Amino acid sequence: MSQEFVFIDDASEFRAPDTLVVRLPRGIRSKEKLFGIYADGLHFPNYFGWNWDALEECLRDLSWLPPAQPIAIVHDELPFGPGGENRAIYFDLLRTVFNHWAATDGRSFQIILPQSAQDDLIPRANGPR
Repeated sequence: MSQEFVFIDDASEFRAPDTLVVRLPRGIRSKEKLFGIYADGLHFPNYFGWNWDALEECLRDLSWLPPAQPIAIVHDELPFGPGGENRAIYFDLLRTVFNHWAATDGRSFQIILPQSAQDDLIPRANGPR
């Protein structure tokens, strides 16, 4: 199991006191929708550039939030549909951001996903069934 992602039975039930939770609902199919949810949920600064590089930069910075504020990104389902380029870019970006925060003594940064998404993100040791 990947350490970057936490899989739970029902991601919509995730609660964590004192954690800033950004919820990504079902049905996200566009980058603009995804970026908007992040910009609103994490109070991105006005200079946010509405592209993948800008999303990664802001997620690795977060200096406008209290330094000890834990963050949880909660996905009700995987965005962008299966097999799409945007899905691969997005989850590579999340891994990079998670590894950034894990390598520092910075904030807690969790990525929460529904258990049903695990097979889509983590290859099986013996390949598909």
